[in-house]
Amino acid sequence: MLALKKILIIIFGMGAFLHALFCQQPLVLTFESHALQAGANNNMTLCGYANPGDEGGNVTWDFSSLQTTQDFTGKLSGHTRSKSSETFGNANTVLDEFNNRFYLNVEQNKIELTGYSTLDDGMTVSYEKPLVKMRFPFAMRDSYSGDYYGTMRTGGLILPLSGTYEVTADGYGKLILPGMVTIENTLRVKTVKTYEMQLNGSMHYTEINTFRWYGAYNRYPLLVLTSIKTTTGTEVHIHYQAAYNNVVNSRLPETGNGIPTASIRAYPNPVTSLMNLEYALAEPGEVTIDLYAHTGKKIKTLINNYLEKGTYNLRLIPEEQELPAGLYIIKASFGETILTEEIIITE
Repeated sequence: MLALKKILIIIFGMGAFLHALFCQQPLVLTFESHALQAGANNNMTLCGYANPGDEGGNVTWDFSSLQTTQDFTGKLSGHTRSKSSETFGNANTVLDEFNNRFYLNVEQNKIELTGYSTLDDGMTVSYEKPLVKMRFPFAMRDSYSGDYYGTMRTGGLILPLSGTYEVTADGYGKLILPGMVTIENTLRVKTVKTYEMQLNGSMHYTEINTFRWYGAYNRYPLLVLTSIKTTTGTEVHIHYQAAYNNVVNSRLPETGNGIPTASIRAYPNPVTSLMNLEYALAEPGEVTIDLYAHTGKKIKTLINNYLEKGTYNLRLIPEEQELPAGLYIIKASFGETILTEEIIITE
């Protein structure tokens, strides 16, 4: 019996070892890899809403049939607007999307939403107690919740509002986007936000359910699905929002020996005056490196040549290339291997 017990311990121990060796560890979101970053814009494509699918581990979420409508860019900047600096004094980052402006306090261990406004400041919301949008690090089954409150100003009215939130990493697995773009090892984060406010003598209750999928090599979500339910008395209204990232960075392909067939790295990034573009080949072959605007428009070809295996370096000077500040995409083709790299040019 003792011998059998030892054998079972060895078998189960070996099973755990093999699982750790061959199974990819679920993604962990960190400040360094996934925090909102001023100057690093977010390129998305609006699409139709779909059922978010199952929670849990090793899930495959197939959204390849989502119907797309139009592209948009979420622009992130430092909080420098003096017009609202007093109202949103704690914010250090601003996100502009669809004529809306979100004021955020981005720290090493969390991201807080401190306020909101329309671009014309016709409506503003200032949170005395902010909503915590994300905590770092954040991994599968991590969860937190809390409450928030503040004041809405619109049309000469000043209205108090308050609510609750709960954020949970409820799933990980494979994500498939339109065009059969497949991303392994994604983490799904579910946020349930509620708030209530009294307007024109009636109490309005709103519940917002948002699912976001994150990848290891993209700073911002790969896919966002949101449902918004508002209840006023006996009336219930529901509408949906959905968008996915149109620039997906992926893990470097590997040879049979576990060595990357090619790699590319841009540094420093963001860049002001001089960027080094380092690229390497494990085998000789055709190499094409193109520079694209964040809109997908090709700007120029940087390299188009047959190269021997090895490591190469290319200097990119934004001023010489007449490149204004903004987000750009480097697309490198090494035979059948295609790699992309986001670069940020600052003033």
